[in-house]
Amino acid sequence: MQQIKISTLLIAAGLTSACSDIPDLPLGQELQPDGEEVTIKNISTLLIDHLTEFYKDEAVLRDTHPKDNGCIRGNFTINPDINAAYQQGIFQPGAQYPVWMRFSNSVEEITSDHEKDFRGLAMKLTQVNVGQRLPKPGDEQQTQDFLFLGHDAFFAANPQEFFDFFDANFNGSRLAFLATHPRGAWNILTGSKVYKNPLSVKWNSVVPFALGLPKVQQDGTKVYPQVVRYALQTCQDNPGEITPSEDYLAENLAEQLKDGTGCLDFYFQFQKDPKKNPIENALFGWDEEQTPFVKVARIDIPTQTFTSEAQKTFCENISFNPWHGIEEHRPLGGINRARQVVMKDISDFRLQMNGVERFEPTGEEVF
Repeated sequence: MQQIKISTLLIAAGLTSACSDIPDLPLGQELQPDGEEVTIKNISTLLIDHLTEFYKDEAVLRDTHPKDNGCIRGNFTINPDINAAYQQGIFQPGAQYPVWMRFSNSVEEITSDHEKDFRGLAMKLTQVNVGQRLPKPGDEQQTQDFLFLGHDAFFAANPQEFFDFFDANFNGSRLAFLATHPRGAWNILTGSKVYKNPLSVKWNSVVPFALGLPKVQQDGTKVYPQVVRYALQTCQDNPGEITPSEDYLAENLAEQLKDGTGCLDFYFQFQKDPKKNPIENALFGWDEEQTPFVKVARIDIPTQTFTSEAQKTFCENISFNPWHGIEEHRPLGGINRARQVVMKDISDFRLQMNGVERFEPTGEEVF
């Protein structure tokens, strides 16, 4: 990933400027702008065209997050004393789900772990037999996916900025884009870090989700009584040092789990103010002092080996999408609406080009 050079003036602008307007919305409401569906299809076309060119005569990797830093199994357990108001969908007291987790570097090509990066974590709960399935993409029936970054804010406010960023990136004008989008530049600068162990990253969903079904007003407007972001944080110290290896993140995780275990606590962060906790702008983190994290579950990671070629192939072919899930946890906001279409389109293209048949993990896989 090329080093981003940003002037002091640009950094200051990123701190003080809200370069993308936050729509003036009531609490718990979305607003899909005119023309967004076209923009989202343009994103799919842009990324597929890039993948077609970039991976000529070789296996097609993911458009972003192509390098995994370990793909491991765990067990997701809801707190037995979870607040009654939070008992929506999968979040029932004591409920347990087998989970697959894929850690990754986020940039669109294979990079050394020594390079600063947002990092990513895609998580798939299996054996989910509660709630009403989200109708699209409709390719999995018993899963609930969660996506995380190692930062609390995104580089793009909405689908249009997402398209503009990658269009500039692929056409050699990345720095020009960042110069005119200082908040996104600031997020990239401050969110790109180097870590010793993937389990030590403070993970954030960056975008919001429903917690429960909406109330429908007379004009058809949907209002979600509870809107949350998700977060993950380690519940123990994790070993590992930055070594000369370009793949030390996966190596440190493998060494830890060879004889030991790991764990992550799962948190809600509630929308309390529609301006300070926007649904339609992913450029801004939600202030933890204004809306503190609430722990609702834990992921226990058992001793395991995850380095076999069979398991690596399995994990490479898993498809993640936050719309793999149920209505009670409906993804909200423009970035999530784009994910519904774009992640399915990219997954279809990648699997087809690699001659792989789509499958749904069960949590019972053995390698």
